[in-house]
Amino acid sequence: MRSILKIPSLIPSKIVRRVNRFVIEVKINNKITKASLNNTGRLEQFLIKRKIGYLSPLKNPKKTKYRLSFIKEDKNSASIIDTLLQMKCFEIAVEKNLISWLKGAKILKKNIKLNNSLIDYLVQYKNKKYYLEIKSAVMKRDNLAMYPDCPSLRGQKHIKELIRKPKNSIILFIAGIKNINAFKPNKDADEKIYKLLKIAKKKDIKIKAIQIYLDLKTKNIILKNDDLRIIL
Repeated sequence: MRSILKIPSLIPSKIVRRVNRFVIEVKINNKITKASLNNTGRLEQFLIKRKIGYLSPLKNPKKTKYRLSFIKEDKNSASIIDTLLQMKCFEIAVEKNLISWLKGAKILKKNIKLNNSLIDYLVQYKNKKYYLEIKSAVMKRDNLAMYPDCPSLRGQKHIKELIRKPKNSIILFIAGIKNINAFKPNKDADEKIYKLLKIAKKKDIKIKAIQIYLDLKTKNIILKNDDLRIIL
């Protein structure tokens, strides 16, 4: 386990209700306010009334002052539902050589156009360039992190694009949950994604997962597993 990032400010709150895909009502010191969401999944296991969440203050607030980034998982840890923060952690982990199967890699570009899609990263690793797409796996079932938690046409589209260009491609799932021991695609939520990942694997696309969570005592985001077991 390695520390990736220190979180300077954590604002505890209680979930009230989800307003829409991008906004949630929370209660801070018995006062209701709104916070933004950047994870468009259903998040039904997290956005439960009175559940404890932790907000990040926004540097340039527009409609809301805060973003809901973490949900308390147990006494000492919180799950990371903030997709931008998950990606930032990935970037830091690559820079610090904390991911064993990407040791020595460099991120060359972000949001790379591939046919009709934007893929998250172009990465150079061992003199080869890889398209790398990240997906947030924060649904939990038993001891598994899962993706997606609802049908995802966007997820399907990204995987299809990588299948069309299988050479040197990586699909990375970030499990922002502490108490899991493997990742598994959620066939019940989106059978097409499950089948596409099967095809991707046959075409030698690398399918990987890492596990991160927030340590509430130290306020550090921890990389618990840089090569989480995948069940596919």
